[in-house]
Amino acid sequence: MKRSRPAFTLVELLVVIAVIGILIALLLPAVQFARESARRMTCSNNLKQIGLALQNYHASCNNFPVARNPWPLVHSSLSRLLPYCEQEQLHNLVDYRVPLSAPSNVAASRIPVSFFICPSDGGRGKVPGMLDAGSNYVANNGSGLVDFGLIASGDGVFTQINLGFRDLRDGSSNVAAFSESILGSGSASTMAIPMDPKREVLEVPGGSDTTPAACSAASGVWSGKRGGKWIDGHYGNTLYNHFYGPNSRQWDCGNGSHNKALSTARSSHPKGVELLMCDGSVQFISDSIELAVWRALATRDSGEVNLMP
Repeated sequence: MKRSRPAFTLVELLVVIAVIGILIALLLPAVQFARESARRMTCSNNLKQIGLALQNYHASCNNFPVARNPWPLVHSSLSRLLPYCEQEQLHNLVDYRVPLSAPSNVAASRIPVSFFICPSDGGRGKVPGMLDAGSNYVANNGSGLVDFGLIASGDGVFTQINLGFRDLRDGSSNVAAFSESILGSGSASTMAIPMDPKREVLEVPGGSDTTPAACSAASGVWSGKRGGKWIDGHYGNTLYNHFYGPNSRQWDCGNGSHNKALSTARSSHPKGVELLMCDGSVQFISDSIELAVWRALATRDSGEVNLMP
């Protein structure tokens, strides 16, 4: 006579389900951590590739590229690095003699460059609603303490004049070259303060000074197009400074002319940002870094040494 095998009781079934649920809950953070570690490594490699292009540019031209020229020839430093990072065909579309609105420059700006995009920021490559291709990597204009972040007065590496290693009196390992930014939401908030201000930039009117008071008071309009054009050398696209600490809760602020800003580096990585130094090394900088040290990393000749841990 065969003995029938008893089925699971309801209590046993619930215990099994609970155990499986606990195991999944324990496993998911580990999987997410591993994925983010891989994305952060890709981001670091992107910056290393930009750093190598920067070194090659300097070897060829004996200086670094400018952040932009005076209006209207405001092509970005990233666009000038294209032939030094195996992007010659795209570089051939860019015409530095004419404004960004010229057909050739418009065509170029719509072509994405894979290593301008950090996968931790969703890997979108474009700001929603924009035809142009964006960039998660931004050039350092300086501390933001001079003339309210005026590009031409920047005390960093990328301004409106050609600078080189000869100008880095603080040492190339102590001066930031590029860091990260996050792409905008694509839409401008109509609220006094957006729900996610890190994806929008506050714009004060026209060529106004971006004073801390005006920026903190949110006395302007919001733009969700941050990082939307890799070809554009303005704040809000491919330029930043170190006025605020990395991933600061204070929103970035620029003027309508995009030539002054109080801003910072931002990323979708937990607790910090990747920072490319002028010697080509890449460091992960914690959000908790002292503001004075963070600003010192932005300046080229302020007398600080041995800033990196």
